[in-house]
Amino acid sequence: MSCVVSTKPSFISLYALLLSLSISLVALHSLRSLSLKKEITLMLYFQKQSMLYAQSIRDVAIACLKKFDFNICRHDSLTFSSYFHAEYYLTVLTNTAQAHKDILLDISVFSETLLSTHPLRFAKRYILKGFP
Repeated sequence: MSCVVSTKPSFISLYALLLSLSISLVALHSLRSLSLKKEITLMLYFQKQSMLYAQSIRDVAIACLKKFDFNICRHDSLTFSSYFHAEYYLTVLTNTAQAHKDILLDISVFSETLLSTHPLRFAKRYILKGFP
């Protein structure tokens, strides 16, 4: 009878261990899913904001080409905020049959995030037709 009494507290401690282990696993899983949701939200924000910045950069490049020479507007970089930086490059597409030139506009937007050490990058390419 003393054997039965001595094994009963060991089963109670085993159940307590399993219960605490299951609670800690549930807590870790919920923290991990919350962290993933933050990263997904950050990526969606970066994508939408970068598309808006790319459209603004395209407008700046077109305005520069209309006002100044191609060599002046060939490359430019802008800083929108302390976290978003953008730059563009212009390249002439050679086609001798046309009187006007087609220009290739490459835009790159990158951001440094506070959640990770990896910079986020966004690239967009436009073909600007009919510039003298």
